[in-house]
Amino acid sequence: MIKDKLSIMQKQAAKPPYVTIIVSLHETVAPDKKAALLLAEKAIQEAGDFLRSMYPKEEASLLHSLQGLLDDFDRHYDLTAEGLGFYVSPGYSKLVKFCFPVQKKVEIGDSFALRELLYLEHYSISYMVLHVDEKAAHCYKGHLNSLEEVNDGVFPRYFHDDYEYSKPARASSYSGQTAIQGFEGDKSANEANRLKSFYRETDQMLSAYLEDQPLIVTGPQKDISLLQEVSVHEKNIIATINGNYANVTVKALEDRVWPALRSWIDDTQQSTMLQLIQEEWQQHVVDGMRDVWTAVKEGRGQRLIVEKDYTCPAFLDDKTGKLHMRKTRKTQNIVMDAVEKVLRLAIEKGGEIVFVNNGTLDDHGHISLITRY
Repeated sequence: MIKDKLSIMQKQAAKPPYVTIIVSLHETVAPDKKAALLLAEKAIQEAGDFLRSMYPKEEASLLHSLQGLLDDFDRHYDLTAEGLGFYVSPGYSKLVKFCFPVQKKVEIGDSFALRELLYLEHYSISYMVLHVDEKAAHCYKGHLNSLEEVNDGVFPRYFHDDYEYSKPARASSYSGQTAIQGFEGDKSANEANRLKSFYRETDQMLSAYLEDQPLIVTGPQKDISLLQEVSVHEKNIIATINGNYANVTVKALEDRVWPALRSWIDDTQQSTMLQLIQEEWQQHVVDGMRDVWTAVKEGRGQRLIVEKDYTCPAFLDDKTGKLHMRKTRKTQNIVMDAVEKVLRLAIEKGGEIVFVNNGTLDDHGHISLITRY
């Protein structure tokens, strides 16, 4: 999927120079629009300095495109953005908002930087959110940090407890009080049973939307517990969030749900990859930038695993195509970030990219490759 997207992006961009600017909004005191715009303006100025010396003929038009993207962000300021990506070349411009932390980057070259775009796909999975309370069940479709409520005649569903209760007749003061207490206990148990039936029906109706997607359940703890007692989708539930969000904005719900989903994706991919490296795939693992580069270039890469923010300057031998960590007489071309190059090469060769947390691959040179053979 990402290979197709990047190919389309590159074709639309047509020709170099390709300008990539990544702005980290973590440096601002959120939500601070003025500070965010100032950071972006400084990064664009930095790109302008590079363009002035490297591509003076294209400088004016590219800066105009960058300013146009910044003006668009100004008009449609997004409080949820944690980073911005400006992608500009002659006749092409695109602004991407990142809902996860990024590091500042200003690059000009023969292709767009793609690490952040790959990481965006890392999080781009479909998921569902079900909010339950004793009055209703609301269902949401999720993508990244955005939720869209399902409102199709099936959801939302409302619980109406219109059962008629008959109070016991009083025989005496003591026995009457006992009977009332028993009645109240029975009434409470009956209400819980009817609510549980409501949640069982809700869970069954959820099947048509959920399939194999992750599910996050929100609501008061007692309602979440009742739902879980009757749910057949326990394997789909990746997180529960306690609290009643029935009368809050969707944005408030998004703010609670997104961190839980992001954490689950990170933890799941990280544990899976570590298991593959350490156990099943040990005989097919290549570690370290130099050996990974060679294996990927030979087309042996099946799954490239790299720490999120790992960068590695290196030197390239034009004649042999080999990568060296130190400069030699044969290596004149410096590669500012060999990780970026190997990511692109892995995609071109049909490999899969997986990111893990910083420090996870300390024992593997921060980058590892599961090979096809």
